[in-house]
Amino acid sequence: MNDLLVAVRAIVALAAVLGLLVFLSKRLQKSQSTGTSPFAGLMPKKLTGFARTRAPRPAPVRRARPEKITVVARSGLGGRAQLVVAEFGGIRYVLGVTEQGVSVVDTQEAPVADDESVTARDEAPSAPPDDIVDRALRSVA
Repeated sequence: MNDLLVAVRAIVALAAVLGLLVFLSKRLQKSQSTGTSPFAGLMPKKLTGFARTRAPRPAPVRRARPEKITVVARSGLGGRAQLVVAEFGGIRYVLGVTEQGVSVVDTQEAPVADDESVTARDEAPSAPPDDIVDRALRSVA
């Protein structure tokens, strides 16, 4: 008799939980079909006025980043090691990149950009004006 009461109590509790889940899912589906908030269908109509009186939160202000990191050159040293020249804030960084991490090998001020009016035809082909990669390779070797 005692085992029968425990089984009946478990069945009644399970039926109550399943009934509550079915009820909530129907209310949520109805509110979603009308385009309102999913929780608006759960609030009694008398209490919905309280929910609307709260002031909306202001949108976060997104600030544009004025400076960007630019990869100037990249050279493989073998395996998964690389030598990378990156420019940020007017400074060029020579970085040694391996699987274990990134280390700064050398730093140098970035060269000043020439006038844009000079075309490629006017310039004679020459070696790159900044030989930072070769200098960094010599310092590592």
